[in-house]
Amino acid sequence: MDSRAGKWALILAPVVLSVSACVGGGGYPPAKNVHESQLVGTWRARKCGTTVTLQPDGSASATGIPTDTDMELDSKVTQRLSGDGTWGIDEFRGEQQLEVVVGNEHIPFDLYRNKGRLLVGLTVGDPDDMNWCILTRQSKTAAHTPTAVQQ
Repeated sequence: MDSRAGKWALILAPVVLSVSACVGGGGYPPAKNVHESQLVGTWRARKCGTTVTLQPDGSASATGIPTDTDMELDSKVTQRLSGDGTWGIDEFRGEQQLEVVVGNEHIPFDLYRNKGRLLVGLTVGDPDDMNWCILTRQSKTAAHTPTAVQQ
């Protein structure tokens, strides 16, 4: 490496590391000051085949939460979790998280904001593989509207 390239690498490395520390799964910044009332409802990640419904009383139901992947199969999901349980907001490393408990499984979801919209994110498998499920809250009208057929 020539000396100019080496100098740029030394200058840019801390910048890249500081920027990456400010964003989470999918590149979204962590959400701050999230209240339980903001999480009540149905959250979906169609790409991941995951649905999580959070009730105001702390009960939850989940369908298809990916819990394990196989590296030899291009990080294909090999295990999913579905069932009824509970939920709440916890804190991990200074950031708020949504924790869903189904049976004996505790599933931590990260909380993000994108242009003011709250997002719920799940890292699937090894975080270095960057496999994320980003769940968005379904509007009440969307939950009762028939899904359009894609052509």
